[in-house]
Amino acid sequence: MEVFMCGRLNVIDAPIMAFLSDYLVNVPSVASQLNVAPTESVWSLYQLESQWAATPMRWWLVPHWSKGPQSKFSMFNARAETIATRPAYREAFQKRRCIIPVSGYFEWRRVNGQAQPMVFEPIDSELLLLAGLWDRWQGKDETIISCTVVTTAATQTMSGFHHRLPLMLSRGEVEAWMDARSPQTQLNEIIAPRLRHPLKVTDVTSAMNNARDKSSQSQVAIRAPRVVNPE
Repeated sequence: MEVFMCGRLNVIDAPIMAFLSDYLVNVPSVASQLNVAPTESVWSLYQLESQWAATPMRWWLVPHWSKGPQSKFSMFNARAETIATRPAYREAFQKRRCIIPVSGYFEWRRVNGQAQPMVFEPIDSELLLLAGLWDRWQGKDETIISCTVVTTAATQTMSGFHHRLPLMLSRGEVEAWMDARSPQTQLNEIIAPRLRHPLKVTDVTSAMNNARDKSSQSQVAIRAPRVVNPE
C-alpha cells in the first residue's frame, strides 16, 4: 500500500499571520491546527480579481465544473508534471495559483511492515510555503473554495523518504507564482524539482495516523531529527 505524498499538515498561527501581514492590509485571525488531513480546511493566500486575500480552503480540489464535491480521484495533491495539461488542474494552473503556508508536513515510510510517520519542518524559518492551486465550486445550496498542493519528483536527497516532494517556494517566488501573467518559462523554472531550504525530519509517534487526534501528544518525537540540505 502506498501512502500518498504530503497527507497531513501542521499550521502554527503566529508565523502564518506574520507572513500574511507582508501581503495583506487586513490580516485574518489564524488558529493553530495540528494533523490537518485532506478534506479539512487550511489557510491559503490567493488572488481574487486584482486583490490578494486569505481564506480557509477545503484541502481537496473541487473544480468549478464538477457535478458535485465528491470525487473518486485523489485531489489533495497535483503532480507538477501534468498540471498544465490535466483537465482537473489546467485552468487553475493558468489562472488560480495560491500559497499554502504551513509549519510542517507529514510523510510515511515503511519500517518492519508498518507505516512510520515523519514530520518535515523548516530549519532556517518558521514556515514552508507550499505551492497550490485553488478553485471555487458553486452548488445549489453551498459554495466550496478548495485547494490542492502541487508536488514534484523528489530530489536525490529527499528520495530516501518518498518519491514525491511538495513544491516549497522561496519568498522570492511568491509573487511570480501568484501572478496569472507570469510567463510559462518562469513557471517551468519554479516547478522544477528542487529543495530550496534545509529541512528537519523527525520520526514521531504513530498516534498521529489517527486524523481525528489533533493534540500535540499525537506527534511526539521518538528519534533524534535528521537534517536534509539542498543539493
